[in-house]
Amino acid sequence: MKNSLLLFFLIFSLQTMFSQETEESTNPTDKGHYIVDGSVYFSTNNSTSESDGYKSETDSFSMGLSPKAAYFVIDRLAIGLEASVGFTDFEHTNSEGTKYSSNSRHILIGPFMRYYLSNGLFGQASLGFGTTKSKQDDFEDNKSDSFRSQIGIGYAFFIGPQVSIEPLVSYHFNKTTHDISNRESTSNGFRLGAGFTIYI
Repeated sequence: MKNSLLLFFLIFSLQTMFSQETEESTNPTDKGHYIVDGSVYFSTNNSTSESDGYKSETDSFSMGLSPKAAYFVIDRLAIGLEASVGFTDFEHTNSEGTKYSSNSRHILIGPFMRYYLSNGLFGQASLGFGTTKSKQDDFEDNKSDSFRSQIGIGYAFFIGPQVSIEPLVSYHFNKTTHDISNRESTSNGFRLGAGFTIYI
């Protein structure tokens, strides 16, 4: 009887240890896991716009925050939502060569997906929809509808079993439609960012 109880206890202990080891070794990018990420980004852009036959050129510098959350629908592939809150400083040059400055603030939200490779590299694509408020000197704020698409490549530096630092280089395209004049402007450029990611 004692031998049977001892054998049962030994088998139960080994099974428990094996189960814990299996759970601990589960990859954080496996199906069923979540990621919560907070990122900061910087970018420079060059854009052109046209209104009533007149063209203008704009150089800009942007900085912002980009929180996101996603679910791994299959191993290594996460799909979720991303928000972007930031500001941009502009320097404009009109068709006559005159320069002037302005700034804007934006709020965007939209879907994104990210796919991880086994070596830590990942690819990411996202879309954003929202509003932008711009101001030039003492003029009133001008509200615009904004759209952004973005693709990028990053790397996950794991500093713990479920925590990583993730630098990202991306290329983005922006389109803005001004509410009052209905004028459209586009911009594109590269963006550098870094995120702090928790895997749940």
